[in-house]
Amino acid sequence: MSNQGSGPAEHVNAAAGSDKERSITGETKGPGALVFGPLSLAEGLLLTRSKTRYIYKHPNDPSLLVKVHIPRVQAGSQKGLKARLESLKDRFLYTSGIERDLRHFIASRYQDYGPVCQRIWPVHGVAQTDMGLGLLVAAARDEQGHLAPTLRTLLDEKRLTPSRVNDLKMLVDWVVESPLTFADLNLENIVLEGAGGGLERFVIIDGLGDRTWIPTQRWFRWVRQAKKKEFRAKVHRYLEESGL
Repeated sequence: MSNQGSGPAEHVNAAAGSDKERSITGETKGPGALVFGPLSLAEGLLLTRSKTRYIYKHPNDPSLLVKVHIPRVQAGSQKGLKARLESLKDRFLYTSGIERDLRHFIASRYQDYGPVCQRIWPVHGVAQTDMGLGLLVAAARDEQGHLAPTLRTLLDEKRLTPSRVNDLKMLVDWVVESPLTFADLNLENIVLEGAGGGLERFVIIDGLGDRTWIPTQRWFRWVRQAKKKEFRAKVHRYLEESGL
């Protein structure tokens, strides 16, 4: 059915105060809100941590996770050049992490960059929390509702079946074929969504975009492609070592 009768203003008004918005923010926000919240991240909501961020359950919406920066330095704890450099690095990791994930997820939807775009797990926005600003992301889960197992877990536990291996190889081929930057792909950033069910598929939950002060992979295609081909070769090597 055609949607020609509904204009942009109607879509904005329909979205304002919707159930989905309330579930994300914990309270109703009007149109134009850029930072959701506030959210309280109790200790019991902590799921795990990466190298740079804590991962929390969303307190109101089980379909979401909240990623919060792990401070590298405590304010006022040290002085001198070394402390200043560490503070600058911490600030870069904090600001670039949020900005990069949002910017590159949005960029991945700018046009059709191939089937890999449907395997990049959604970023929903930013929320104010009692731990600082947090990134709101969709939670990839298995068939039982637990967090989807990582590629590393599946390799370590020898849970990669032929169909899973085929899907994995297809995904990394799509990564290489796309013009997008995947600067930090690793075995923890690829998970098997729907594991244990009939609609399993590998998805990318992190690693999109450049993570350095000088974004060489974003600027130079040959650097970007070399990095992605290196990751594909690493995946194939792990599979061969596992007899797959």
